[in-house]
Amino acid sequence: MPEQLFLYGVYAIHVRPLELQGARWDAEYEIRHHDKAVKSWTTVGGDGGLSNAAEAIDLAHQQAIADIEAGAGIPKPRAFP
Repeated sequence: MPEQLFLYGVYAIHVRPLELQGARWDAEYEIRHHDKAVKSWTTVGGDGGLSNAAEAIDLAHQQAIADIEAGAGIPKPRAFP
């Protein structure tokens, strides 16, 4: 499955699935602003992974949004929605 791109306000969230052994999946995400990474690639999924790539991508997307909302070292522009 190719890398997925989600837009959230002024940020672009890049998510790519990672296939593990035994048909299990993790995913990693990177948050960018104006094509510059403001949070480098971070892996989600846990020790056992998830049962399919779509679940892993959804989990990474949700975690990226939570990171943006919580700050997580990511500067918020003045025009953030």
